[in-house]
Amino acid sequence: MASQSSRFFVPFKGKHYETGINGKKVLVVGASFYCNKYDCPHFSDCTSRDKKDSSPYNSTCPEYAKHGAELRNEPTYAIEENYPAYQRFSQMMSKFVGGNVERVWERMAFTNYVQFFVPTINTYKNYLSNRDFEALIETLVELKPDVVISWGMVTIGDVRMNNRYVIDKDKLPDSEWYICHLDVPGIDHLVTLFCCFHPSSRDWNEDFDRCTKYLERALYDK
Repeated sequence: MASQSSRFFVPFKGKHYETGINGKKVLVVGASFYCNKYDCPHFSDCTSRDKKDSSPYNSTCPEYAKHGAELRNEPTYAIEENYPAYQRFSQMMSKFVGGNVERVWERMAFTNYVQFFVPTINTYKNYLSNRDFEALIETLVELKPDVVISWGMVTIGDVRMNNRYVIDKDKLPDSEWYICHLDVPGIDHLVTLFCCFHPSSRDWNEDFDRCTKYLERALYDK
């Protein structure tokens, strides 16, 4: 009998994900999706920070159902909507795909770390749970990326510092705390983990040049 999935959101996978960037498969992991439909009768339950489970409303969310959409496919919808944070990130990544911003996401996969819709635009640590970490590992094993780019400082404790699969935390200062590596069971190669500020944060522009410098190392080092 197959084990139950920890994952709610289905990752977006670009049509050229396997080709990737410089031959490397890249998975982008954001923080969370949020809902601002405060007048929805399901809002409190769907975005409950105690239950942390939006799945009962996957196909019955009034806002999504009227478009024939499902909550679990929000990673794909987010890429299609191309919100400002995604635009900023695409601009940075375009350097590595010949300057073609429109085709950046074709070469990458994307999901968010938190596995339910949160009730605020900001992500808070009390939204996180072990389920999110297990969902991330499930996604890694499925997509087998060479490089994971993790957005934001709220999730960094779970994604990097408390991650039992990180093998070289002692080497983090060598890359100014951008780069480390994961040895995940079920993946036959080491995964480069690149952690940066969230594109929507005030630190994004200030840190842009340093971020790009180390991202280039993550994508081009053998």
